[in-house]
Amino acid sequence: MEIFDFNSTKYIFKFQTSAIKSGDKSTNIFSNYTRVRICRNSRLIINSHEIHAGMIKIGYTHCDFFLARDYKSNIHLEAGIILFNGYANIGAGCRISIKQNAKIEFGEQFWSTGPILIIARKSVLFENNCVLSWNITIMDHDAHDIYVDNTLINKSKPVVFKNHCWVGCNSTILKGAIIPRDGIIAANSVITREHHMSNTIIAGAPGKEICKNVCWK
Repeated sequence: MEIFDFNSTKYIFKFQTSAIKSGDKSTNIFSNYTRVRICRNSRLIINSHEIHAGMIKIGYTHCDFFLARDYKSNIHLEAGIILFNGYANIGAGCRISIKQNAKIEFGEQFWSTGPILIIARKSVLFENNCVLSWNITIMDHDAHDIYVDNTLINKSKPVVFKNHCWVGCNSTILKGAIIPRDGIIAANSVITREHHMSNTIIAGAPGKEICKNVCWK
């Protein structure tokens, strides 16, 4: 396991130049088209026995219709935590913001094709083998607090993506959502609540199960 605590400008500068050294190896995590802003007390954790080149890639081109030079990426850690448990590819055009004391965790074999937006105030968890298409928004909060009779009614809630799920393009995943194991989120869907039934297709706004006993490869 490697833990990088950003409590000095030295570490912040090294991270923004895209190089993390582990022993005598250098792992280029961020593409040259990725802007990285890291506040003090932020942490990046790579939970792996061995770190190797290409294990984690953020903002790189991986398909011919989302070129990194045309779809620039932005990463902002505001005293939060980003944790990788294995291979992860976060494609060109990603925008990730982790607020103070919040956490985003990526399981093994994470993949996103193109532009995605993730804003975490509390927690966003991707288990293993999660696949995201493009133009996907993920938020564990509503951006603004809403009060009724001086009572907060829209507290931030964790978002969870279970093992081997696939999220279609132009979808929005909101606070409190759970994407089920082996589930498929149809394109243009809005997911606003917990879904626990595995092997289902969820579609619509708000999302509803429209097909059961499905599998995808």
